[in-house]
Amino acid sequence: MKRCILGKNVNALYTDNPETHPDAPFIPSITAAELIEMDLPDLVLEPMVLQLLTEAVHMKEVQIVNCHQPGMITRAVNGESVGTIIRA
Repeated sequence: MKRCILGKNVNALYTDNPETHPDAPFIPSITAAELIEMDLPDLVLEPMVLQLLTEAVHMKEVQIVNCHQPGMITRAVNGESVGTIIRA
């Protein structure tokens, strides 16, 4: 399976900005179509990424991880479910 690991300055996706809404639920895994339908006001990636993922032939998921935390990229590369996984 082909996937992309996207390093950001956030831990994962949430239903709202966790800085201003600390009770916002964490989204561990979601499909691109579900995320598009949610129409979140504060999304950490461009909506076009989601659209491209829904149409991708070879790319099956994008994993968002906090690249400012030591070891997170390595954990994601090793297949751990860290951050949020957005499936095609």
